[in-house]
Amino acid sequence: MLSKRIFNLLFSLLILIVIVVSCANPVAPVGGIKDEIPPRFLGSNPVNKARNFSSRGIYLSFDEFLVLKDLNKQMLISPPMKNKLDVKTKGKGVSIRIDDKEILAENTTYTLYFGDAITDLHENNPYSNFQYVFATGSEIDSLSIRGKVVSGQYLQPEEEIYVCLYIDNNDTLSLAQLPQNVRPYYIAKTNPKGYFELNNIRNQAYLIFAVRDANSNYINDIPTEQIAFANELILPEEVFDFIPDSFAIDTSNKHLMDSLWKNHAVQLTKKTHTLLLFEPQDSVAKISKSELLDGNRMHFEFKYPLTSKVNISVLSPKNKENESLFLEEYSSQRDTLDLWFYKPLFDTVSLLFQMDTLRTDTMNIIFKAPTNQAATANKKGKPNVQQSKEKPNYIAYSNNFSPSFPFFSKGKIVFKTPVKTANFDNCTLLEENKPVKFNIQFLDSAKRKLEIDYPWKEDKNYRFEIPDQAITDIYNFKNDSIVFNFKTTTASNYGEIKLLLQLPKETNSTWIIQLFKGAEDKEKVIIQFTATESQALVFKNLASDKYRIKVIEDLNHDGRWTNGDYAKKQLPEKVFYYAPTIEIKAGWKVEEAWLIKYDVQENLSFNKQTKKEGK
Repeated sequence: MLSKRIFNLLFSLLILIVIVVSCANPVAPVGGIKDEIPPRFLGSNPVNKARNFSSRGIYLSFDEFLVLKDLNKQMLISPPMKNKLDVKTKGKGVSIRIDDKEILAENTTYTLYFGDAITDLHENNPYSNFQYVFATGSEIDSLSIRGKVVSGQYLQPEEEIYVCLYIDNNDTLSLAQLPQNVRPYYIAKTNPKGYFELNNIRNQAYLIFAVRDANSNYINDIPTEQIAFANELILPEEVFDFIPDSFAIDTSNKHLMDSLWKNHAVQLTKKTHTLLLFEPQDSVAKISKSELLDGNRMHFEFKYPLTSKVNISVLSPKNKENESLFLEEYSSQRDTLDLWFYKPLFDTVSLLFQMDTLRTDTMNIIFKAPTNQAATANKKGKPNVQQSKEKPNYIAYSNNFSPSFPFFSKGKIVFKTPVKTANFDNCTLLEENKPVKFNIQFLDSAKRKLEIDYPWKEDKNYRFEIPDQAITDIYNFKNDSIVFNFKTTTASNYGEIKLLLQLPKETNSTWIIQLFKGAEDKEKVIIQFTATESQALVFKNLASDKYRIKVIEDLNHDGRWTNGDYAKKQLPEKVFYYAPTIEIKAGWKVEEAWLIKYDVQENLSFNKQTKKEGK
């Protein structure tokens, strides 16, 4: 009987222990209303913004159990410490341990920024933008530098960019050399809207430098890392903080927090800083992509447009007959190159690329027998031409002709392969069944792009024809007869935009004005002008659509946007976007006025005087 009582007692104790342990482990509740309230900060030891700080441990107290989410990605320490902090959850709080080997700088204010790393256990609601600040001296530095990082080419906000401050305190390196060699004195990171703020910094001049840090070492030591900088030293300033520590804010309200962040970071400072992010252009041109197309065409893409011709040599197999093995075709921007091989007979071809600005590059490419052509090779290396008796092989092409053809356009035909010979003597163009004279010519050295030029009349019927076998490509394939029947449109089918453009005075720049469609980073340029002075520009014959306008200050007069050069203290060329989207419909004539301002913060501003005229 006694043994049974003891057994029952022990069993009851075991059940009780299991219940207690289960209650001690925090788990997510099942069912009920979803928790959307972030943790509440109760206090810290030592207190936040402590002076004469000498502790090695910090504890942050909250009102519920926590999870540290993406801590390595979210947390920033400014100024950076040499040794990693030991940060972990402990009870309803966060424990922070400073490494015993870490020597804290004297009279310095440190900021531990947690971003969205501190979240509740149940629903991952973040306690956003929490900062713990302490000073090793008797004063807390209270000045700030705030601003935004945007892409230099498209002015889009850039997220997760490290913004670094440097002071001239190195005995062996100049101030300009510090970003590539040492960790910054202060650091911050941009939010999804591109904004950054460097708080609690001391009053002195700083070099500001931003980097998309590929290896997270706070040093710009990889040439391809995107960077941004200001070409003059900047000073911090006092910023009125309208979010007191004791003021309760609903941090779960995303729209409120975005608004507070934007206004807090931009509107409450006398001066904000906009940094233009770009990828440095290597002085050595590089091949960014290479591929084999169609069995006889090698395609190369260069990271930047070529400034001179590339010398290409075939290392193997040896060209005993010293004959030309391929035809070169460059794109209009000289950023791509196609090699059209006349006889793709070899399994492997080794090429040598040489140019003044192109590093010597040897590439081994494996060739495959052509699939879209009928040419093959026999054992002796001579081509065998195998034509299908049922369906001969003709030169493939594309064109811009359509049943309703824009009366202001030029006809274009693009052949899939380069043309060797062409006889246009028997080509015809009929206007309302009457033959008319026209111009026809190739636009490129590879003779693939053919243009048919004629002053088309509105609302007329046309027929254009190239007879069969008038064109022969480099593989001796000919064309089938090419015939286009079409009718031209009328001016009433289109609208136009008149832009009254006022450029900054006293500038020797060339200005590129682009009318485009699509998002900023996927722009399709419809019409482009260049200008050197203020004037009225008219974008004519616009199809019904929505358009935007972009202006580039072309300082080097090369006809395109040019990025920066940190070594030369050269910023990217300035880009300006006209803020409103302009809608055009058939018969509309819209007039816009735009005053270009040099201030990057205001380059989306505009003085708008819009007029719309109907048909």
